[in-house]
Amino acid sequence: MAVSKVAEKVPLSPGVEKVTKQDNSFSNQILILFSAPLLTEELLPVENLSLQEEIDAIALVLEDISHPIAVEIVVKVATSQTLQDVLSHRVKPLIIHFIGHGMRDRDSTALVLEDEVGITRSFSEEELAIALSNQNQPPCQLALLNACHSEKLAQAFIKAGVSHVIAVNAEDKILDVAARCFSRRLYQALFNQVSVANSFLLSRNAVKLDDKLIKLFNSQTFQQGVNFDEAFKFRLLPQTDHNQSLIIEPADSHQIIYPQWLNTNIPRKDPNFVGRRQEIHQVIKELVSDKRCIALHGMGGIGKTALAYAIAQWLHERDRYKDGVWFISLRDTDSVGTLIIKVQQSLELRSFALEKELRNSRLFLILDDLDKLIEKESNELIKLLNSLLEQCPNLRLLLTCRDSLVRDIDCRQQEVYSMGASETRQIFKKYAPLEAEWGDNDDLASDFNLLVKFLDGYPLPIKLAASYMAETQCTLKMLCEELDIEPLEILDDYSPEQRKERSLRITLERSFEMLSVEGQDIFPLLAFFPSGLSRDLAMAIRGRSGNKALMELLKFSMAEKSSSSSDWRVTLPEPARTYAQSKLEQRRGIDYVAPQVLDFYNGNFCDTVLKLFGNRDEKKGQELLLQENSNLILFIEWGYEHEMSSDKICRSARITASLSPYWRWIEANQDPLVRLDLAIEAAQRNQDRVGEDLVRNAIAAFSSREVFKDVQSLGRESDELKPLEFKTVTVNHSGEIIERETKLAQYFTETLQSPSPSGILGITLDMVAIPGGTFMMGSPEGKGYDFEKPQHEVKVQPFFMGKYPVTQAQWQAVTSLPQVNCKLRPDPSYFKGENRPVERVSWFEAVEFCDRLSHHTGKSYRLPSEAEWEYACRAGTTPFHFGETITSELANFNANYTYDAGVIGTYREQTTEVGSFEVANTFGLYDMHGNVWEWCLDDWHNNYEGASTDGSAWFDNNNNLYQKQENAVLRGGSWVNFPEYCRSASRYNNGWAERGSHRYDFGFRVVCGVGRILQ
Repeated sequence: MAVSKVAEKVPLSPGVEKVTKQDNSFSNQILILFSAPLLTEELLPVENLSLQEEIDAIALVLEDISHPIAVEIVVKVATSQTLQDVLSHRVKPLIIHFIGHGMRDRDSTALVLEDEVGITRSFSEEELAIALSNQNQPPCQLALLNACHSEKLAQAFIKAGVSHVIAVNAEDKILDVAARCFSRRLYQALFNQVSVANSFLLSRNAVKLDDKLIKLFNSQTFQQGVNFDEAFKFRLLPQTDHNQSLIIEPADSHQIIYPQWLNTNIPRKDPNFVGRRQEIHQVIKELVSDKRCIALHGMGGIGKTALAYAIAQWLHERDRYKDGVWFISLRDTDSVGTLIIKVQQSLELRSFALEKELRNSRLFLILDDLDKLIEKESNELIKLLNSLLEQCPNLRLLLTCRDSLVRDIDCRQQEVYSMGASETRQIFKKYAPLEAEWGDNDDLASDFNLLVKFLDGYPLPIKLAASYMAETQCTLKMLCEELDIEPLEILDDYSPEQRKERSLRITLERSFEMLSVEGQDIFPLLAFFPSGLSRDLAMAIRGRSGNKALMELLKFSMAEKSSSSSDWRVTLPEPARTYAQSKLEQRRGIDYVAPQVLDFYNGNFCDTVLKLFGNRDEKKGQELLLQENSNLILFIEWGYEHEMSSDKICRSARITASLSPYWRWIEANQDPLVRLDLAIEAAQRNQDRVGEDLVRNAIAAFSSREVFKDVQSLGRESDELKPLEFKTVTVNHSGEIIERETKLAQYFTETLQSPSPSGILGITLDMVAIPGGTFMMGSPEGKGYDFEKPQHEVKVQPFFMGKYPVTQAQWQAVTSLPQVNCKLRPDPSYFKGENRPVERVSWFEAVEFCDRLSHHTGKSYRLPSEAEWEYACRAGTTPFHFGETITSELANFNANYTYDAGVIGTYREQTTEVGSFEVANTFGLYDMHGNVWEWCLDDWHNNYEGASTDGSAWFDNNNNLYQKQENAVLRGGSWVNFPEYCRSASRYNNGWAERGSHRYDFGFRVVCGVGRILQ
């Protein structure tokens, strides 16, 4: 086998073990037991350790090993239960590595574990010895106890037969930095087959030379550097020969498997977050006691969002919720419909029916910053929250808002107060210069105490003051003077609210004074961007100086980088918004910046959005609109009333027309026709004929659709799929029917043309629900053709698929809808008949059909990917969904030829009406074999080498569908083909499969994908 030096990161959920070896053997597994409790038993905060940094460093070191190794890193929370479980596991790890605290009480020592609510649990030497006793073999080859005072605990491992144990002196504490440095170098040496003794010495030397440790003040020598002190705290036990290397199983390829940060949208860690450990513990405690909804409330800027993130990170680190931990930012969201859409988009749900989608999910959902919703749609919000809690028993909600949310909902309230004095000091030190640069006056301690009192535990002023000090390089005394801090006795006379208002106002004022001209210009403008100001938009309105000014605001902590957006953007901290508005000059209101903003939206922004949706990258398109929606609404509303362009281009009108098909992601419950009516007036006022035509075309497209419905109504509709009853048959090798069954599926009906008053029937399209799943795509060795290989596993997400190929009646109904990209012939088929499949349609025409259908219905229609088509066709069977052969009583093909032991049948030499054989596959789909070949979305590839495994379409490079030049893929066979070409795995391999081909055996059917409601 070829040797790869690049490590393969295989995602595993935290805590999942993969057993690969037999009993009584050591696997190439590193078992990391980590403990990071929040509080002691006396409810005092426990020092936070950089656990993830140590784990990531180990994985990085192993990836860089020059020869092939196969290692799995398993990470588990160190509770008393998990410790017992892993030590008694039948497959023994190569290394057991404990990361956490140790403690000493007189002559005894203990590991500090954590319980389910984050309280410390001391695990004594005696308990560890019991857990390690009665083992048939040693629990590992090497144990690394990276914890203070762990030397005595090592004896339990030695007695259990572990040959090599590394621990810390019984008398000593170890610095977090030293522990990380030591373990990183140790793994590098061990997996390069260096002896344990030499690996230990190399690791100790690495500590001696560490750059970070050399900068730390040594209280023993009164000089910089603690390297040697820390290095000699490590002990290699027992006191015997350790000249042998670890026995590591050889590998042919390089593979490092370790848990990834998946199934969440929250960042892994905020390096600047400190404190709040009591508050985190209190929320965890409520969750463990089965409280399902908790609301954090407190004044603006007090740190509710940061606390919510910290709670989410703690929970996800411990894998408490199998379906993940999710954060939904709702700042400036004033519609419950938009809330629903944001949840649906973030969690990639199939529909807007949240109660249905989350009914069986075990997840933790944070709804952050509900203030605008409480103000605008309080009743609707309470109704939704209660419905979720009633119908989704495993869902847990964490809400944040300024005021207590107490009305008509079973929700535990928790107020978020000011930070304590010690936490204030910690935050300040995170942003301030090193303490050595604070000055050397005798009043340093009292000045700091005065500053802490002045800041009053209010996070934003704390960061502002510290950042100001760092950027201006002033001393602590100078900072206190700059902030006009009054004597302690006067500060004590202020109320907490007065102190907070004063500290916020003064720190903002001093920071603003230090900004450059560009910074002072752009800071007030941020008040006009409730969704935040992106890098691209800042560049558009202020050029390079715009981005430079944003970076300056970040340095002074006057703006925050958004952690919930997909692009780089900054937002105003909520308490700073009022101050920013106060800095707006009369001549520099919204009129000053709106024309430039509208020009950006009309050009760069609309082009990006339309390209994303045009390339079927709907998730990114939706994400971009959702995170920009508040800004968009603000500026286009300004444009409807005030825009007067000199070039006769009404940008607000053109933006509205361009984005109208996707308006659901801008204003969830606003009918786009309302905005289009305003847009046409604006276009006429600006004498923009082109813009007016664009708006009129958009209005025409919407006028033929169903009555506009809000998101909640669409959710209720999607929750009411209809049952579909159908018949399936199974045949043997000779084609005899050996089993008949009646089965059920679910479907919805799309109205393409409503019934007329004169009695003409309407035209509909039935879409069948296809459940997600995994299948083997292609043909196995010894069967099929080379272009159907290699057979490979594909995971397909749920979707909806047309019950039949598109009929001529359905084609004609959709061709009457407004054009999106290209013209469609109303009657292209060679074999006429309303219920016969449409044929002689090109791939481009099929794509246009889907686009028109999407615009008409507000749902996301497209051609199936090749993987989706084969998965839907097989429905769990092979090579035909009937069984081992095919007969002319079950499908329309050239039955002059047979497959397997089948018999010759009727060759009809033309298409047949869809569903005429009255037999479906197990999913409820008809005519999947024969009748017409069906177009798929993918580019043609000669085999499956390099094929995607997630069910998505496989494109070579250009994802713009209307610029495609490569051949496409056709599936299913047709009325003219031999039976072997009608197999589930069969792929059309012919020059006729050009995307522009019009053959009398080429048709298609449509799918409606995940997140099927677009508009």
